[in-house]
Amino acid sequence: MEQCLLCQQSLTSELTLLTLLTGYRGAQEQFCQTCLQKFQAITGPICPGCGRMSGDARLCQDCQTWQDKGETLIENRALYVYNQQMKDYMARYKFIGDYRLRVLFKGGMRKQIRRRMRAEKIDMVTSIPISSQRLQTRGFNQVHVFIPISKGFLEPLTVSGNHKVDQSSKTRVDRLQTTQPFEFKEGMEPRIRGRRILLVDDVYTTGRTLYHASGQLKSAGAAAVFSMTLAR
Repeated sequence: MEQCLLCQQSLTSELTLLTLLTGYRGAQEQFCQTCLQKFQAITGPICPGCGRMSGDARLCQDCQTWQDKGETLIENRALYVYNQQMKDYMARYKFIGDYRLRVLFKGGMRKQIRRRMRAEKIDMVTSIPISSQRLQTRGFNQVHVFIPISKGFLEPLTVSGNHKVDQSSKTRVDRLQTTQPFEFKEGMEPRIRGRRILLVDDVYTTGRTLYHASGQLKSAGAAAVFSMTLAR
């Protein structure tokens, strides 16, 4: 009997004709309802700066602080709250490197990214870079699978030198004090000027990593930079 990819409990859902004929299971069919119901979708009013679910549509204190620092808000939008279930998912998918778990949010993220591209007239999509050491350890970039195949996809940034972009073990204060970790790949800067760019990452926590990337892109002449994350 098939097991839920998250909790390893037996799946009791009825098999579809497609599954019976081909053995293929849809993304939702590979997870039990108990696990799926623990993810909290972001609904209702949100902060227009970071996408945090809130009681109204006003800027949260974090985003007001970014504005006070002179940042143009990246108008992040996220699909889910970064609750304990999402943290557990990220621990398995991102840090342990369980690539099977990509299927759970792949379709939803691609759909929302396409929608955002149309709404904001995006002509370039990029992801937050990860270090070569992290890529070698994990074996994949956890965000790439969320991005629809598009001629507008480009990776102009890289992690500079031996700088590690591993925010998970840092405190909030440490994250906010992180120095600029990104630089342009050779020959990429001229390709940024005038572009409307969508930055994609897995989780928005303090926003420090996204604003570092946004700052580099704007320094090269990007017309506008927005962001999209799985969780906030």
